[in-house]
Amino acid sequence: MANFDAQAQIEALREEMAKLHEELAAQSAEVYEGISNRAGKAGRSMRAAARTGAGYVRSEGTAVADAAREHPAAVSTLVLTAGLAGVVIGYLLASAAEPPTRSRYWR
Repeated sequence: MANFDAQAQIEALREEMAKLHEELAAQSAEVYEGISNRAGKAGRSMRAAARTGAGYVRSEGTAVADAAREHPAAVSTLVLTAGLAGVVIGYLLASAAEPPTRSRYWR
């Protein structure tokens, strides 16, 4: 009789584990579907934002190119001024650095 009781308990545990397995699989499928839907929505919104941003950058680039074509002297002056500022900053940084020290005991 004890053997039959243990067999019945084992069978009941197997059935309970099968039910839990099915429930877990169903919940996992629901979670996966929810995450998939949210990821799809995020991807669509990112693509829309990228399209809008690309259009903005394209229009700004066109505006800068048009301004450079209309005012070539201003552009060359700006480039020359930026170059001279770079040379001055480089000279100041180089002159502010300490010169390399020489050892008195060299031969």
